[in-house]
Amino acid sequence: MDGIVLGLFLRRLLRRPAFWLLLAFTFAAPAALAAITCKPILSVRNIREIRASDMPIQPWIWKATIVADDTYCGTATGAFEIDFMRIKEYAPDVQFTEKYRWTAGQFDIVIELAADESIHAYRIGFIAPCVCRALPFEK
Repeated sequence: MDGIVLGLFLRRLLRRPAFWLLLAFTFAAPAALAAITCKPILSVRNIREIRASDMPIQPWIWKATIVADDTYCGTATGAFEIDFMRIKEYAPDVQFTEKYRWTAGQFDIVIELAADESIHAYRIGFIAPCVCRALPFEK
């Protein structure tokens, strides 16, 4: 008996245009919303700690050289973030994020730290998408 009721329900449902419209939107919407985004490839090439040797209590510089491969980007600059873990003598560790702009090729970023601070860890976090120059599979 349940099979007959279910069959009648399905037949009525398949006759309604609203059902077919809903079905079409369900399968067509994800394909329309899917888009290819391009991002530069950012990598850290070198880290330098610049401290004054004659005065150890002075602030010091943490400097990173970053290389941006913008092969697939139509722009030569964009935004990105670096997440840092800063340690300090007699204070809790602090995690913070700094925003920067990348440029094509190689560039430096600089952070000034107090004498009793140090960068324990870092990572490139968010990289803003750029306008695509050529898609990777079209070459």
